[in-house]
Amino acid sequence: MGLKNLSRPSRMNENAPEMSVEAAAQAFIADAPVGANPEPKRRRKKTSSTFVRTTFSLSKDVNRQIDKISLTPRNFRATRSDVIRAGIVALQNLDKAELLELLERASRAEPIEELTQEE
Repeated sequence: MGLKNLSRPSRMNENAPEMSVEAAAQAFIADAPVGANPEPKRRRKKTSSTFVRTTFSLSKDVNRQIDKISLTPRNFRATRSDVIRAGIVALQNLDKAELLELLERASRAEPIEELTQEE
């Protein structure tokens, strides 16, 4: 019963002639169903929105300001991406003249004003 039985396929009976390991492997492969790929165990959930990783350059001051803003909330965690998304929402709520004025100021790389934090 020991190791001798491990070298032969289980479908062979004791009266059948010995098969080489290679022949046994080929017989096993030949009996496998074609195209029977099992479903993956885990499926990724489809999200409604796809995030795109974007790289852009910021001055050290702007980078620090984003960090400061992300630390402002006390009862939840805001990421740097949350700060950028909030900025986009705020910009979208401006009228066209205000938006153009801000974009013009930003394009001239004026320093960002300090935030006043109420504590």
